[in-house]
Amino acid sequence: MSRTGTLARAVAGAATLCLAVIALTGCTVTPSSPSEFELVQYPGAGFSGLYAQTAAAHKSIDMEMYELDDPREEQALIAAHQRGVAVRVLLDSAYQVRTANQPASSILAASGVPVRYAASSTIFHIKTTTFDGTTSDISTANLTPQYYARTRDAEIVDSYPVHVAAIESTFDRDWNGDNPATDETSAPGLVWSPDAEQAMINQIDSATASVRFTSEELSDPYISRALARDAERGITCEVVMMDDPEWSKAFGQVTSAGCHVHVLPDTPTGLYMHEKLVLVDAGTANASVMIGSQNASYSSLAFNRELSIILTRAQAPTILSQATRTFEGDYAAARPWPQ
Repeated sequence: MSRTGTLARAVAGAATLCLAVIALTGCTVTPSSPSEFELVQYPGAGFSGLYAQTAAAHKSIDMEMYELDDPREEQALIAAHQRGVAVRVLLDSAYQVRTANQPASSILAASGVPVRYAASSTIFHIKTTTFDGTTSDISTANLTPQYYARTRDAEIVDSYPVHVAAIESTFDRDWNGDNPATDETSAPGLVWSPDAEQAMINQIDSATASVRFTSEELSDPYISRALARDAERGITCEVVMMDDPEWSKAFGQVTSAGCHVHVLPDTPTGLYMHEKLVLVDAGTANASVMIGSQNASYSSLAFNRELSIILTRAQAPTILSQATRTFEGDYAAARPWPQ
């Protein structure tokens, strides 16, 4: 399915009804086909797909973004607003990121685009955009072009109506300043922060054959312990991250248990691992992958506004194969830790 295609499904009515009553009935709606999900892998894919989605929107665009500093996307959002699309942009305002987001905020606001800062009491590290209420991009990538050419990131283009409805519902509440700890709408497969630590642990613990892990950070001791536990029970455990002494303690813990850690040097031109991925049991019928904005840090999992998605082989076999190939290439290109 094209990233910019019409993605509504006949199941949408049933999905919306189920979302409204799920707390009472426990009903679930199975995605109608694996084609409701698409994987975009950066840097190879480039960001032309995002620009095309923005240009093709005809009803609404809701963007919830940690960092926005992409003049081309900003102008695309302005053009969408000017042709009558209901555009809303919610940006992080915690710490120095508010300063980084100020130019984009000013440009959008000057053109009449509704733009708000999220409450500074919570880091909005989420990177999610919904188009026309039918498609949500769940990404690990910030919209910062200076990093596009060399940063490993990933994005799931999700047109499963239950997911899109939950993401839109949560966006509305975030937009209105509700408490992120209580305002998210749950849906099977979506992992919201705050309070996502156990979900990432469960994803790691679900492995029966292998676990493959990437993250920009690895400071949450419970995540390190979950990886180590997998290795101790005979699970093949592979990690790809940047060669950063800040994670040496965690690397030592997981390698002592039997995990294989490979690292990339942080150079001005080399690949930078910014992706957040937990891939379990690749190549088997039980394979699943978790991709999204959550780093393996306690603050990201417990306190920030974040969003990831978990997909199974049954839902998205092509995505599982693509993610596996990319991980294997990165793992082969990196060097074992310690050298």
